[in-house]
Amino acid sequence: RMSELPPELLARPLALIGITGLDLSNTTHRSIWDAFQSNRRPDNTSVHFKHLPLSPTFPTPKPKRNSYEWYIPKGILKRNWMPKYLWEIPAVVVCFYELDWTDPNWTEKKMECASRVQAIRSSLEGRSTRLAVVLIQKTPPDSEDSVTTERATALCTACELPPKSLYILPHGDHLQGYTSRLENAFYDLAQSFYHHHHRTVKSHKDQLNKTTHQYLFVRHQFKIAFLNELRQEPAIAVEHYKKAYNTLLDIRMMDTNTFEIKTVGAFINYKLCKLQFALNQPKYAISQFRVHTDRFRFRTGPEDLIFEHYAFMANQYSTFAELFDDAIRQGLSAVQTQHPGYYFQIAATHAGARQTASKELCENALKVEPDPLAEEAKMEFYGQRPWRPGKLSAESADALKEALGIQALKWREKNVDHSMIIIGLLGNAMSQFKIYQCPRTRRFLAVQMAGEYYNCRDYGKVLTLLTHMLWEYRSEKWPLLLTDVLTKAMRAAYLNASVPDYVTLSVEALGPGTTFPGDERQRIYRNLLGILNRQVPEAHPGLPDDGVAEATEKWSAELSRLDDFVSTIEDSNVATFLQVKGSFTAPRFNARGEVEIEVAVKNLFEECVEFSKISVGISGLGVSTEVPVDADGDRGFKFDGGEMRRFRCEFASPQVPDGMEIQVKAVSLVLGDDKRRVVLKFPGDPGGLEGLGSKGSFEGIRTIGTAVIRQDEAPLAVDITSRTPALLSEWLPVKFQVTTKEPVFKLSVEIKQNYQDHTSDSAAELSATMSSKESSVAFEVEAVAVGEVIQRTVYVRSHQVGIRNFLVRLEFLGDDQMKRVKEETHVVEIVKPFDVGTQFYSRLFEPLTKAFVDEGFVVMPNIECTSPWPLRIIETSVELGHALREEPGPSGLLNGLTIVEGESATDAFCVVPRTSSGQPTSTGVYTIRWRRDDSEGIETSTSVTLAPLWVEEGPVGIEAKIPAQGWVRTPMCVSYYLKNRSDYLITLKMTMEASDAFMFAGQKQVDIYLRPQKERKVEWILRPLVAGFVALPTLNLSVPQEEEHKISRGKLAEVLERSLPTHVYIMPKSLTSEELLG
Repeated sequence: RMSELPPELLARPLALIGITGLDLSNTTHRSIWDAFQSNRRPDNTSVHFKHLPLSPTFPTPKPKRNSYEWYIPKGILKRNWMPKYLWEIPAVVVCFYELDWTDPNWTEKKMECASRVQAIRSSLEGRSTRLAVVLIQKTPPDSEDSVTTERATALCTACELPPKSLYILPHGDHLQGYTSRLENAFYDLAQSFYHHHHRTVKSHKDQLNKTTHQYLFVRHQFKIAFLNELRQEPAIAVEHYKKAYNTLLDIRMMDTNTFEIKTVGAFINYKLCKLQFALNQPKYAISQFRVHTDRFRFRTGPEDLIFEHYAFMANQYSTFAELFDDAIRQGLSAVQTQHPGYYFQIAATHAGARQTASKELCENALKVEPDPLAEEAKMEFYGQRPWRPGKLSAESADALKEALGIQALKWREKNVDHSMIIIGLLGNAMSQFKIYQCPRTRRFLAVQMAGEYYNCRDYGKVLTLLTHMLWEYRSEKWPLLLTDVLTKAMRAAYLNASVPDYVTLSVEALGPGTTFPGDERQRIYRNLLGILNRQVPEAHPGLPDDGVAEATEKWSAELSRLDDFVSTIEDSNVATFLQVKGSFTAPRFNARGEVEIEVAVKNLFEECVEFSKISVGISGLGVSTEVPVDADGDRGFKFDGGEMRRFRCEFASPQVPDGMEIQVKAVSLVLGDDKRRVVLKFPGDPGGLEGLGSKGSFEGIRTIGTAVIRQDEAPLAVDITSRTPALLSEWLPVKFQVTTKEPVFKLSVEIKQNYQDHTSDSAAELSATMSSKESSVAFEVEAVAVGEVIQRTVYVRSHQVGIRNFLVRLEFLGDDQMKRVKEETHVVEIVKPFDVGTQFYSRLFEPLTKAFVDEGFVVMPNIECTSPWPLRIIETSVELGHALREEPGPSGLLNGLTIVEGESATDAFCVVPRTSSGQPTSTGVYTIRWRRDDSEGIETSTSVTLAPLWVEEGPVGIEAKIPAQGWVRTPMCVSYYLKNRSDYLITLKMTMEASDAFMFAGQKQVDIYLRPQKERKVEWILRPLVAGFVALPTLNLSVPQEEEHKISRGKLAEVLERSLPTHVYIMPKSLTSEELLG
């Protein structure tokens, strides 16, 4: 059929490789077949493997034609040609055979293999299919083995094959790799087959003439193009498809060949567009399709079969849309003005024209026996009629057969479900327009789709589609479009006897946003009231008589079944014929009084409308109630056309906490009685109603949608005191004092942190005794007399600085036994009591940036007071890291010290590193026990992690023992202790440089040998010559060049710089009595 493309045209052309000799029940053979057949990836070669039996059969080749001089073609494109080269005639036949070069039965197996190849060659006689042999062997071949070479040559000779057609397949661990290489080799052989066939077809061109062989020109160009597709040459294939297409257009079209030319033209156009999209040439594909549709748009064929032309055009557009969509999925970019949706939409238009033509031409069609179309699928050529195969003349050979054939085509067309075809195309178009954000076109298509469902009498889907569209057309305020959609939806609801949908649509149809004439609006209103009275509604004008009769029966059954019927319509979802506002009369009300509400209702319908009930919904925290509105006199709730009325109602104030808000949630108007009614619900303040009705006093009504309930002033007084700001990690006492002006009972006080203001994300701790941590603290008092004072203390603590808000909630019963609530807020600021820094010094009190193993240094924590309150330090302590040890020394330097804001206190202790590490070493944790320096201060412990310090290995250490001071011309002893901390012998050269300030006795230069983990002492006697803070003679250490790998000169210099003092105090010598007298 014209509307369907054959599978051989849709299939991807792949080189066909036939494989024989594999027994799939054999495990080895099965694994080889699976390696070829499975795991096909996009980057694999474009081949298709077909398993063949040992003795395969192939289509018999037709006799070779020496000349086309007297040959008259009977058609353009044969049905069996593409399937033959896709799935039947392989380009290469590969014979697999198990044979090792060292097989003991080599000769017999060689002859058996040769006979198999000869049998395949015989079955392929007359065809140029390539042959190849693959030997399945257990081990990889040795190309340098003379026996292998000799036997390979002998096998090729026996099989009459060239050496390049013999392959070896070792069956082992790398089977996938071997089969991949074989696949490439087979693909190359297939290329030569298709190239040879291409040249053969091309050689026929010189024998053709354009007078009698126009069909052959098209056929041969199509074959060449298809063979190039099999060769994976898409660009060359496009060139030949274009030649075939242009040649086809030159053929004179008559009623007898129109269908065939259109069919072949559609095939070639499909191939061209598909290949041009694949070549990333979308502009050429679109241009080709436009040329194609322009050429065939007016080639309609016989008038009696005009529906076939519309089917052809619809199929062309839908097929191209699918190709376009596939290209987009593969990465092609589309835009809002050019995408597949437009082509699906045009296809739906042509399908609609087909439907119209079918109704006109096929309505009286009768079935023909025997069916002239029964053999259509078995025709030799595409697009030919079964009752006149191979007919080329303009006149039909048999007028009766022609008439019966046309009658059969009309009968088949009559039984086609055109609506479902159109719906499918519209659905595809809608999906595309949604992707490319074209909402109005999508809505238009949805209405069209609803029309097709209406034709199918699927009224439920009509309502589903149109109710969605109503929402969108209503929001954009298109009165004419809204009226049209409402009309279609109401007809569908009527024919489907859908009571809720019909009622909802009727209510909207009576509104001011539609353009229904007055008599139609009155009929709709009568139908609405009739449904509430269980009366079948009056049929809409223009409905078919059979549909009305069926719908009347459905309505009678449905209304008799519905004893109780309630339809609730939200004004936020539907534009009704009313305007409603609900409002409090004041912004606040007393908890012991009445709450008053005013309701304003305006009727936008031109007729009188009467409601049975009006009520107002009130909502608040834990409160939800429906308040009825009292009728006004004898008129009740009757409204004349365009009339506006106001009503008031009251209800007792709800018992809610002081300051609680209540809202007017909705205003409900009931149309009908208690059993069958329509409830129209409106928000308290609708807003956005401008433009839906005439302007008047209604729009000027201001509403109060929210009111506050206020309690009487509570008789309780709460005094909350605390010494703020609080200090970090400190328990702060917060004192509460409650007094009352009148007796209260069941007093309950709860204190908790208030997170509602979002001023803090950190939680605070509360406690009544400081022994436990709670999220809230509460206490209760059974009764409080007038003048009685209730005092409580609650402790709060926070471990982060910032602002903490605490909510104090008091609940109690007054004299009237009504529950009362009072809330107070207490704000506490949290600040740091002090900042702790860490400094490191050597024993000579020089600043340190790194320490060395077994060399002591001083850690000095510095405490800077930031508290606004004076602080007393009770005790300090340190817990050193595992890599440090503390040297004995004074402790508790800061115990009992009081510091105020801005002052600092420094502690000190000496430590010695034990080991080094590749990263800064943890010094330890410094703990301070402190409290405020007053009588109410609560002891608090704060722990601070001291700064880390790098610790390195020091192979050599030196320490100097020098007197604190000396006297001029008085000898003093200076001792130097050198320690080897390594595990190997270290040789050092020690030199004492001369100094003008000292004379010294001892070796000026000495070689020192330090044994592992031992210490050496060196002494000098110095005699000071001058007084003052005098520089000591410089001591130098050096290491022989051959031992620099143990300790470098730079390391030695660092040791001397950080370990030795550079100056000493020299006192002047005191004079004797003789010197003084002299």
